[in-house]
Amino acid sequence: MGQLITKVANELGHEIVSKVNRSTMAYDFGRTKPDICIDFSAPIATIKLCAAAAACKIPVLIGTTGLADEDFHKIEDFSKVIPILTSPNFSVGIHVLRKLVREATKILPKNFDIEIVEKHHTQKKDAPSGTALSILSDIKNIRKDSIETFGRCGKSEHVPGSIGVHALRGGDVVGEHDVYFFSQGERLEIAHRATNREIFARGALFVAEKFYKVNVPKLYSLEEVL
Repeated sequence: MGQLITKVANELGHEIVSKVNRSTMAYDFGRTKPDICIDFSAPIATIKLCAAAAACKIPVLIGTTGLADEDFHKIEDFSKVIPILTSPNFSVGIHVLRKLVREATKILPKNFDIEIVEKHHTQKKDAPSGTALSILSDIKNIRKDSIETFGRCGKSEHVPGSIGVHALRGGDVVGEHDVYFFSQGERLEIAHRATNREIFARGALFVAEKFYKVNVPKLYSLEEVL
């Protein structure tokens, strides 16, 4: 993702004033003075970057996934000092999918069973994906009494009110997310397919172009900026 963001940023005429990787891990933002920091790394690096950015009052856009609750608590603390936006997926299409899923959840009767299926390449570290978990959270915010079921084994029925979440890993799949609403006699499917990782870089830079102007310290969602 770092390489793709560099490529797309150069195409769009943005200046990259500083890069951080595993070998350097040096955050000298006081010297380079970036307008915004874009983070697609690992949780431990994300927290270090947020600390350095907070010290220099620089907003941060986070696309890192696999963050634990403890990591989010630390990010929330930093967001009291600087604007921070977190999203597990910067695809504009996924943003629309989530809106459609929320609308379907509100409109369809509760006797519709809901299942979420996500597919990614073999090297993806976290499962289910951060995007799938965001979709799950969207649904649970509407169906507040629902309980998630991660995968199934043996004899396992779909319990009424539950939400099934399934992660598939194979080959070089960039990212696929399907949300199913099942009822007797009909089925609604809402799906998104990512076929090129560059869409995430372009989406992140599209959001960054808006977000760097935000000056109110707070933890932001993608929906608040788009």
